[in-house]
Amino acid sequence: MAWFRKKWSRDEVRETHPVFRPKKSAVQQRRVKVRATRGFTASRKDIYDPNANALFMRAWIVMLMLTLAFAVVAIRLATVALMPPVEPRPSIREMPAEALRRGNIYDRNGVLLATTLKVYSLYADPKRMIDRDEVIRKLPTVLPGLDVHRLKRLLSDPTRRFIWIKRRLTPDEAIAVNALGFPGLEFREEFVRIYPHRSLAGHILGAVDVDNNGIAGLELGMNSTLSKGNDIHLALDIRLQDMLQREIAKEMEKSESRAAWGVVMKVPTREIVAMVSLPTFDPNSFGEASPEQRFNHATLGSYEMGSTFKLFTLAQALHEGKVTPDTLIDCREPIHIGRYTIRDYHAQKSILTAEEVLRYSSNIGAAHIADMSGPEAQKEFLAKLGLLSPVDIGIPEMGRVQYPSNWGRIESFTIAFGHGISVTPIHLIDAVATLSDGLVKPPSLMLGGDPANIPAKKVLDDKTLAQIHELMRDVVIRGSGRQAEVVGYDIGGKTGTAEKIDPHGGYSKTKNLVSFVGVLPMEKPQYIVLVMMDEPKKGYETGGKSAAPVVGEFFRDLTQLEGIKPDAEEVRAYKAMVKRTHTDITSRWAEYVLSNWRIQRKKAGGVELRGQTVVNNGLSEDD
Repeated sequence: MAWFRKKWSRDEVRETHPVFRPKKSAVQQRRVKVRATRGFTASRKDIYDPNANALFMRAWIVMLMLTLAFAVVAIRLATVALMPPVEPRPSIREMPAEALRRGNIYDRNGVLLATTLKVYSLYADPKRMIDRDEVIRKLPTVLPGLDVHRLKRLLSDPTRRFIWIKRRLTPDEAIAVNALGFPGLEFREEFVRIYPHRSLAGHILGAVDVDNNGIAGLELGMNSTLSKGNDIHLALDIRLQDMLQREIAKEMEKSESRAAWGVVMKVPTREIVAMVSLPTFDPNSFGEASPEQRFNHATLGSYEMGSTFKLFTLAQALHEGKVTPDTLIDCREPIHIGRYTIRDYHAQKSILTAEEVLRYSSNIGAAHIADMSGPEAQKEFLAKLGLLSPVDIGIPEMGRVQYPSNWGRIESFTIAFGHGISVTPIHLIDAVATLSDGLVKPPSLMLGGDPANIPAKKVLDDKTLAQIHELMRDVVIRGSGRQAEVVGYDIGGKTGTAEKIDPHGGYSKTKNLVSFVGVLPMEKPQYIVLVMMDEPKKGYETGGKSAAPVVGEFFRDLTQLEGIKPDAEEVRAYKAMVKRTHTDITSRWAEYVLSNWRIQRKKAGGVELRGQTVVNNGLSEDD
């Protein structure tokens, strides 16, 4: 048994040497731990795994991530458990201001006419609503006028995520809706257009839709400029606008006219400083305005102007040298041409001078004077004044000129006294401005006049201007425009009474369109005012009876506002006349007497007048 004690060599293979293992029972075999075979020791090479470090690092990373995840969940659970519950509330979503801000509009003195304010609009997200029936039941209680049936129909569709409930809430309405606390109701910040002066300049400014896009007036005409956030400064003077609208509204009510309108223009720049059309509307509530209120008579309407066109007939004849103020015109008999007969509204049945043709507003005399030049020359002259071309003052609501395609002798006769041709009030007042300074310039609502800065063109010489100024002044002193007279100022102008076209053919004998265009002062014209009345009742059915008084009252206020000083010589003459005649200085008759006194002195406000004998005390029927 000595060979059992032999020491084992590491290099020997154990399998080649038998090993004695005592026999054990089954129980002992289960309890005995397995040990290394006697005489064998494992080397480091046998037990070392080169991938152990990588496995160890992976295990640490996994444990760290799990630890962090459990920590986040624990913190969130603690927050939810400790914080009080928050109920869902209506939310406000802001829209970028730079994308919605619309430019302001100012008058010539910097008075704000239109601006943009921030408001809240309410919309719904049905998918976020908890109880739609409760929303449908309670929301109308804080938003009166809400269509319950429409609301129920829209909210019943859970697939929709955006439904407008009401745009542009008032502050009180927004607070009331927010107090309900319904989830799914949300606010959006929007911008609303505000017009502080309400209906005072409605037709000029126009209006915008709910998305702040221009839909009428300057808001539409200058929409691209305003949409970019650029401000606009108008030639409009809101003070003159208020004065003109007040006077026109007063006369419109008195004469029971269907409509009335007026325009005020500065002669040197052709700036439109006031423009009124009645009935009017409030641009803050444009959707509530009727079609009649939205219609801008001052720009969109195109009318036969009647006797105011005689100014152009006389101006052409004077410019061409066909007549002088003293040229005699036979107005004793009506003119029969073709199937037409031309008569005078207030027939004088006498031979009149060219000046008297305008004073008494003779249709017969105007037709004879136009016949001296002929149809072609008449058309060319009116085109030179801009009466046959479109006009752009900055707003899209502009009427078109209508004139005969076959401009013959008959047409030239009727056009001579303002029938057979239709123009807008802007065309008329701009052409009268040309008779005031001899220049053709485009009118404009923009501050400073025409933005294109088109050079003015001289079309009338100074001699013609002096003569036509004299004739216009004579109309106010002794003709049909006496009620436009203002003591101490030399005002000139012309009345117009045009029979309206009958829908059944021909012209109406009972419906008139009356007007008066006045210039202040005649020596150096600064302002022109045109006023028109549609279908005034009997007693106001002529321009001298209804439109001229409005212009006179406006000029009185204008001279005070603008500080236009009266002619000192005229004032002294007036006081002397009142002292001598004991005339009540507040009466219209006193103003007429002063006008007659001016004729006798052959001078009125610096404009020389011809000293003719005043027939019938200088009285003539209103035209």
